[in-house]
Formats: sequence, structure tokens, C-alpha cells
Amino acid sequence: MTDLFDLFENSKDSKIVLFGSGRFAEYYMDIYGDYRRPLYMVDNNVDVHGCEKFGLTIKSPEVLRHANTGRLRIIVAIKDHEPILAQLSDMGIDPENIRVLKKDKPISPVFDMGYAMAIADDKIGEFCNPETAALSHYRKFARVCRRFVLGIPDDVIMGRLFTEARGYNSQILTQSLLQSEWIDDVVTLDYAGLRYPNIHKDLQFDACLYGSRYGDTFEKDCRYFNENGVAFISAVPERRLPRVDAVDTLDLALDDIHQTKKIVLFGTGLYAKKFLEEYPKCQPQYAIDSNSEREGELFGNLRIKSPATLSGEDADNTVLILCAKDTDEMIETIHRYGDFRYVTMVYRHEMSLLEMFGVAQEKEQAYIRDSHEILYKLVKEFTDVCHENNLRYYVICGSLIGVLRHEDMVPWDDDVDIAMPRSDYNKLRKITKKRWNTDTFKFIDYKSLGGGAFLDCMPRLFYMKAKFPTRVFKKVYGKAKADVADRMFLDIYVMDNAHPNTGLHNFCMGCMKGIYNLCMGHRSVRDYSEYEGYVSKGTMALMKTLNSIGSLFPIRFLTGMYELFGRSANLNSRADSYFMSACAITCIEKRFKKDFFGDGKPGKLHGMDVKVPDDPDSLFAAMGYGGLASIMNLPRYSIRKPSHYFNCDIEIWR
Repeated sequence: MTDLFDLFENSKDSKIVLFGSGRFAEYYMDIYGDYRRPLYMVDNNVDVHGCEKFGLTIKSPEVLRHANTGRLRIIVAIKDHEPILAQLSDMGIDPENIRVLKKDKPISPVFDMGYAMAIADDKIGEFCNPETAALSHYRKFARVCRRFVLGIPDDVIMGRLFTEARGYNSQILTQSLLQSEWIDDVVTLDYAGLRYPNIHKDLQFDACLYGSRYGDTFEKDCRYFNENGVAFISAVPERRLPRVDAVDTLDLALDDIHQTKKIVLFGTGLYAKKFLEEYPKCQPQYAIDSNSEREGELFGNLRIKSPATLSGEDADNTVLILCAKDTDEMIETIHRYGDFRYVTMVYRHEMSLLEMFGVAQEKEQAYIRDSHEILYKLVKEFTDVCHENNLRYYVICGSLIGVLRHEDMVPWDDDVDIAMPRSDYNKLRKITKKRWNTDTFKFIDYKSLGGGAFLDCMPRLFYMKAKFPTRVFKKVYGKAKADVADRMFLDIYVMDNAHPNTGLHNFCMGCMKGIYNLCMGHRSVRDYSEYEGYVSKGTMALMKTLNSIGSLFPIRFLTGMYELFGRSANLNSRADSYFMSACAITCIEKRFKKDFFGDGKPGKLHGMDVKVPDDPDSLFAAMGYGGLASIMNLPRYSIRKPSHYFNCDIEIWR
């Protein structure tokens, strides 16, 4: 047998030794070195003994006499190989365990099927052009695979990552990539396909490239592949590469860290400095360094501590940023103290962004699935109470889209919106004191968050038996006393009469907006960046001033004033429209004809009977969503994500 492939097939549990250190050895390392790396090299030239090449020590061939030759597989990488074969024969090495590398022979496959995934749309020319060095790690890998399959993201994933402005089309890209001789097949990946074990169950490849060490999930994938006999091969570069997209792997990883998690830097060198410069919004708690002499020093405004500090941290609530090129020793160190989640600064972007998004998406999809189950319980409880007591209510906003378009929740929505006239809401309040003050359901008015905290003007029904990572109460985190953080809830939009006189209505709305800004002074976090691009600098300055002034007044006084203006038209018998004081402060002035709601008509939400407005078409138009016809079409991919999940920040209907 002369095929290297046969030798490699039998060498998965054996050790490879490369005989030779010259041009043929370089040829071997270029093609096979990443996939069947030698244990060491041997050479008859005594001048090179003890030297290192390709990170391998060059030894005397005499070491083979004392080695377990039954486990050795020897690659002869010397042009004049006959004397070497005779030398090995004299040593008693079985010829079946020896192969000769010949540069004039076709490259021998190491794997039956190789797989890698990539964001390839902006690199299509580089993929298809064998002269391009930028993506040589893919083509180099494909050379040692009988078949090579490339995975590319579907249109939904690319829309989520980059928005539709990128002009991505997975079908057109697939046809272009298949024109390349070295790509045997292209698969289009959905969310589940971004996770390596999932796509392996479909394709059954025996080798896979990875572009980053993406924390504990990476280590689980390593164990999975090891158990299934799959070579998991690094394409991680030797150093941090420049950012090539507005969306960066580390940006995505940092967004996927919940606000309650503690972030710790591991390392205080150049990479740590680069991290603090490039990701200023991330606020690490401290830094750790293995150099005991640095303990106690300041790194920027971070105190440097010993790695042993991790022994006192909760591994589930601590994330480490590994600031180094070589992270092996760092990972080994942190695992002495627990199964900590970690993120590295060195990665192959076109792979690693998909890897990291796959990790985030697995959690997001689980969140949507589990949160929907809770929201169904909230809807059932709320509607049961309303039907039992003949209370008017209407499913509105994104939830109404779900009822009309899906007869369920919008697949990526994560809250339920209900509107109630003030008179029905007042009746509901009397019922809530007895029915919704349990360890399962709890009604909390916006004035009852405790600690003098103010978030918005929305009363809510909470489910208390489970927690999910949401961002809703981020602005009162640490200040609100009520147990609302990371709870699923149902929003109740109370509808008050709008003054028929437009001037009077606008006056009341202006006063309410001013009072709302005063109330914002009672938040634990005031993030003005969310208003940038939406309000003028003058308005921003006024907001900050009102927030500061408002912090001096009791929140009960301010909310009392807010409601005084909000309810001022409720006794006006000529009022033919509602407004919703719990709406976003930018749109509370919108008026909705009472005829839009009427008595309500039946709808279905996950098999449950619910009430929807009599005229949803007019209501959607008045809310600024567009007409019913446009609502029935699915929105663009980039916004098909939960609006309340902790790392999302969009509205589902825009």
C-alpha cells in the first residue's frame, strides 16, 4: 500500500513521526500539518538535532529504537527515500507503518467529508479564485477531503446580522460557489444549522473547521465530536485580525452577556488595552493576571487580582474576556476554579460570527419557546377573569398582528398587549387584590415598583414562577423593590377619554410629557444614547434638566399629576376617542376612535378565545402601522427578533 490515506485511516489513535526536515517536510506540513500533526521530526543531519521547525522538535532517528513502534506511523519526507527505508527496516519498524511522501503524487485525502461554514457573500471572488491567499484555510482543508461541503447562512440569519441592506441572496450565492471546483456541495443554514452538532447529524462529516473558541459551548462541541469520531480542526488565526464588518464577533459575544453578569478581563497586556479601547461600553469589574507581581496594581481603572480570585466567584454569573493570542493556558487556569464562560479576542471572522450567533440564537430560541408557554398562561388567566366578570378588553399592537396573521403570537414576539377602557380597568383592579396576589400571578401597577422607582406608566400582570432574561426593567434595576426583574408579563394599556378639543388635548399631552420627563429622574439608569438621532440637542438638554429636577420630587406626587391630566376628559360625554397614557411617551397624543374598538369581536390566540377590536384596519392605521393588508405580510428579516429579550432593542411591527 502506498496511499497516505490508508496510513492516516489507521493512525487516529497513533503517533505520526516525520522523517526529514527539508522541502518535502515543508510540503507535508503545508498540506497535512493541520490535520495529522506529527509528534516530532527526525533527521540524520546532526546539525539540526534539538532545533525546532513548525513548532516541532527535530530529533535523532535513534529515538525510534526506543519508541513503541507499534503505535508509530512514519512519513518519510525525503526525496532520496530508499536509504531511509533501509534504515527503518534495520530498526525493525514494520513497513506497513511507513509511507513515502512524493510530491509528484496526487494529494491523498485524510477525511471522507470535510465541512466548514462561512459568511461568503462579500468574499465570493476569493472563494472561487485559487490564487487568492485570504481564504486559503478553506481550500487547504478541502484538498485533504474526498468531499468538501460549505455551509452558508440563510437570508433570515444575514438579515438579522447585517439587515437587508447587504443585498444577500443565499440561492444566488449557492450557485456561484458551486462553480468552484473545490467545493462539492453548499448547504443553506437556518438557526439550528449554525450549531455544529445539529448540522453533523444531517451531513455526517468526519472533519470540521472552527473559527473561534466560543466558550463552554465550544467545549461541549469538542466532546460531541470526540465521541462521534469527528476531527474538530482550528482555523483560528495566530493573532487578532482587524475588524472587517460593522458587526463583529466580539461585539456579538458582549451583547449576549446579561446585565447581571460580572465581566472580568484575563490579561493586562496589549490585547487587554485594545479591548478597553475598542469596546468602551463594556465595563469589566476587574482584571486578573497570572503574574503575581502585578497583583494589586491598577490597569486603567481596574484592579489587578490573582486568578485564584475566581474561586470566590459564581461561575454561572461571571464571564471572562481572554486577552491573549494563545489562550490554552488561560482556559486551563480558569477551569481549575469552575466552568466559567469565556470569550476570546482572536477568531476567524467569517466563521466565528456564525458560531457566536449560533450560540446566541440557541438561547434566544429557547427563550422564545419557554416565554410563549408562560405568556399563554397569562393570556388564559387574564381572559378568564374578564369573561367571568364581563369586562371589556382588546388584544392590540403586536399581539393583534399575531391573532390576525398567525392565530397565535407572532413567532418572535415576547409580550402580550391588552387595551382596556378606564371603567373596566377600575373594576379589574378590585378583582386583582384578591385573585392576583399569589405566588403564581401578581398584578403590579406602575406606581408600585417600590424604592421610589419609575419605569413607565404601564400596569402589568406578572407570572411569578419563572424568570427569563429580559431587558424591560433594566432602567430600574437595583432600585425597584418589587420582584419584577426578568419576569414574563402581560401589558395593560388603560384607555382614557381624549378631549374632543384638539388644542386642549394637545395641552394635556404636553403637560403629561413634561411630567413624564420629571418622573424619569426616578430611574436607576438614564441612558440618553437611545434618544440620539430622534430628538434635537436642545430637546435632549431639556430632558436631562427635567430628569434632574424630577428626582427632587416624590414619585407619587409626579404620577398623581400625570394621571390628573390623563383622566381630565373622562367625564366629558362628547368624547368619541380614546388615548393611551401607557404608550411610549413619543406617541401618547395619538387618538383612537371608540368605534375602532366597539364591543370587540372574537379572535383566536393559540386556541384560546380572545377579543379583538371591531375595526383593526382603522386602528392599525391610526397607530401608524399601516393598513391591515400590509400587516398580514411578514416583515423584513432584520426585525424578526424578540423586542424584550435582554440583547434586543427593536419593535416587532416596524
